[in-house]
Amino acid sequence: MKGLLIKLDRALGLRAALEDHVFTRPSPFFTPVFHLDEREEAEAHAAVSRMRETGAFMAGVRIAGERLRRLQAAMAEAYAGRRPDIKVVTNQRTGITHLGSPLQLHPELLALATDRFLCGVVERYLRRRIVLADVDVRRVPPMNMEELNQRAETRDVGYTSSHWHRDVRGRQVKVMFYLTDVTERDSSFVFLPGTHKGHHVRPRRIEGSRFSDEWVSQCGTTPFECYGPAGTAMVFDTNFIHRLRRKPTSTVRDSVTFYYTPGQETRVLDIQPEQFERLSRAARLLFAGKRIPMSGSGE
Repeated sequence: MKGLLIKLDRALGLRAALEDHVFTRPSPFFTPVFHLDEREEAEAHAAVSRMRETGAFMAGVRIAGERLRRLQAAMAEAYAGRRPDIKVVTNQRTGITHLGSPLQLHPELLALATDRFLCGVVERYLRRRIVLADVDVRRVPPMNMEELNQRAETRDVGYTSSHWHRDVRGRQVKVMFYLTDVTERDSSFVFLPGTHKGHHVRPRRIEGSRFSDEWVSQCGTTPFECYGPAGTAMVFDTNFIHRLRRKPTSTVRDSVTFYYTPGQETRVLDIQPEQFERLSRAARLLFAGKRIPMSGSGE
């Protein structure tokens, strides 16, 4: 019987359907666990309103000075191969390099992942108890789209994060930090404002989440390019149409992205027990739930 249920679930997507339509829907009885003061509550309310309208909240510079320099130095050590505890993997199609076990890299990453205000914004937007589902630390080299399309064997639409797409994890919010300066010359995060509305159900086929350059040019929505100095944070609903726009004029771009969901699509995250015990109760709840041992970076 169990085997039959598993086969039915795979064929019909029953679990995903229940999660998308029932278990992750905004709850009318939602109560935040990340408590904010009066000023922060007003700021979070404005951020949520902005996200409901456009899909994103540009949170400004959230990490700077010595905090930022410590994190940048730890990443440089890992990318240089001087951190044997951190696995370094480069995707040959995209040239993007990912760091494994990212929460082991430096305590600042755990501090960013559990940032009280940003997590408060996320849970108030989703109106559900949230978990940290995945973490992606990546280094993006300069590259033009012609080279990328050749490497990725792109036809009409592309299947990398550098092509127009929606994420396929259901209700999800990401918090991305630029860890290097990103200007008009650099590879940047780009999205189509408002295209998240009504799109939170995971498609049965990946093709339903991908879009061509021609489609975007004719859709009538102007892409929003995200620029900012190192330490800039963006909070966004991953169901809007977006991409990493690659540019050959770019410097090497470093970033970290935290994935938050109401409990679905959760990956195993490595965190030291002593670090976990020092977290607040609200932050510890981010690590709840059953998790699968696979990376969410993908590209």
